[in-house]
This record gives sequence, C-alpha cells and structure tokens, in this order.
Amino acid sequence: MKDYEKSITVSNSSEEVYAAITQHIPDWWGDDFEGASAEVGDTYNIAFGNTKKTFEIIEAVPNKKVTWLCLKAYIDMDGLETKDEWVGTRIIWMISSNAESTQLTMLHQGLNKSVECYNICEPAWDYFMASIEAYLTIGTGTPYKKKVAKLEWEG
Repeated sequence: MKDYEKSITVSNSSEEVYAAITQHIPDWWGDDFEGASAEVGDTYNIAFGNTKKTFEIIEAVPNKKVTWLCLKAYIDMDGLETKDEWVGTRIIWMISSNAESTQLTMLHQGLNKSVECYNICEPAWDYFMASIEAYLTIGTGTPYKKKVAKLEWEG
C-alpha cells in the first residue's frame, strides 16, 4: 500500500529549504513546539491542541535529506480508536535542486490507507505542505497556532 507522499517545487535554494524543515517548523507546521530538530539525535515535541507528537531526528544530510522518527503520539480525534498510530512512522524529507528551483518531497512512511487516521491526516498534510510552500515563497506559512488565553484587565 502506498504511503503518503507529496512534492512541492520552489525557487529557494536547497539551503533555505533545509533550514525550513530543520529550524523553522513553528513557522509552517505548528507553533506549540519545544525542542530541537536540526541534528541527528535531536528530539522535539509538537502539539495541535490535545494532539501531541514527539519526534527524533534520525537522519540529517545537509541540504539533501532529513528523517524524523515518531517516538510518541496521541491523536485527539473523536471516533479514532487507535490514537497512537503515528508511533514508529517516519517522515522523510528529500531535497533536490537545480539552477532554477528546488524540489522538496515529503514521504510519511507508514501513513497509508490501512491506517485509521489516514482520512484525517492526508488533508492535514496537504494543508501543511501548502503552508511550507507559502513559508518558502512569500515568507509566511499557515501553521497551527495554539490558542492563548486573553487577559482582560478591569480598571
């Protein structure tokens, strides 16, 4: 069964694309981010409301490839029986460039139609791949933003 895979092509350099997936995850994926994601052995936590995931960087080839291994996951979706389906999956980012453009391909190894959350995760990844493309092309992505309680001051 085919795993989720999507590619984008941008005019950015391979260095800029690599930086987006190693140093700027909060700018295009989610701002509830804690940890490091640039070097092999780094780990980070990311949350989307009550949905939480922990990743380890298991491969980092500058300007070419980055692989994230999902160590922990809790997918907070009503009706989803297996809420930790991402555990053990790998998100593989592959970068190739020429004089005019850079292609970024993301393969989520283990995320396919046999996985219960696929129909939720596929459109979410489509959205975030468009977000990283926007981040790279116009400088602003559309990441998940955690809701911060507003303080109201009474005078």
